[in-house]
Amino acid sequence: MTTEIETPVVSGEVVTTNESSAAAKAALLKENEGIIKRNWKAATEKANKVYEALTIIHTYDLWKLHLDAKGKRKYTNFETYLSQEFGWTLTRVRALQVIKATRAQMIEAGTLPASTATPRQRTAPEVTSEKAAKVSADQLEKVIDAFASRVDSIDDGDPDKAAVLRIYNDVSDAVRDAVADLREIAAAAEAATSSDDAADDDDDDDDDETATE
Repeated sequence: MTTEIETPVVSGEVVTTNESSAAAKAALLKENEGIIKRNWKAATEKANKVYEALTIIHTYDLWKLHLDAKGKRKYTNFETYLSQEFGWTLTRVRALQVIKATRAQMIEAGTLPASTATPRQRTAPEVTSEKAAKVSADQLEKVIDAFASRVDSIDDGDPDKAAVLRIYNDVSDAVRDAVADLREIAAAAEAATSSDDAADDDDDDDDDETATE
C-alpha cells in the first residue's frame, strides 16, 4: 500500500507527492529555496531599516510625542505604543533586546553618537533631612486633619462614635508630637545650611582677596 503525504507550498497550494518520489521532493525543495534566495536579502534589508527606525524613536524618546485629544501623552509605555501604532505583538523586553543590538551596530556605523550607548538612568532627586522632615510633617498634619473631619461627621447617635473618637485622640497626640519633632529637625537643618552657605561666602571672599594680592 502506498502512503501519500501533503506538503504545503508558499503560494498556498497543496502538492500531493508519493513518498518514494525523490524527484518531486527535490523539485519542491529547489522551488522554495529559490523563493528564499530571491527574497531573503530584500526582507533582511527591510527588517534592518525597521529596527533602525525603531531604535532612533526609542533612543530619543520620540514615541512620547504622541498626544491624545486632551493634549496629554498618549502612550505611557513603549509596548502599548508598538501595539497601537504598528499592530506589533513584540513584547517590550524583546523590543529592547532588538534595540540594544541595533543601537550597537548603528554606533559602530557612525549613524548614532557614541553617547547613546549608555542606557538612560533615572536618578532620584536628592532628598535632604530638612526637606524630608518638612514634607513628612505636612503630610502627617493633613492625615490627622482628615481624621478629625471624619470623626466630626459621624452622627452623634452612632454607638461607635465614642470608640472612634478615643482612637483619634490617642493617634492625634502621637502625631502632633511627631510633627513637632519633625518641625524642629527641619528648622535645625535649615539653620545649619544657612551657616554653611555663609561660611562658603566667607571662603569665596578670602579667595578673591588672595587673588587680588
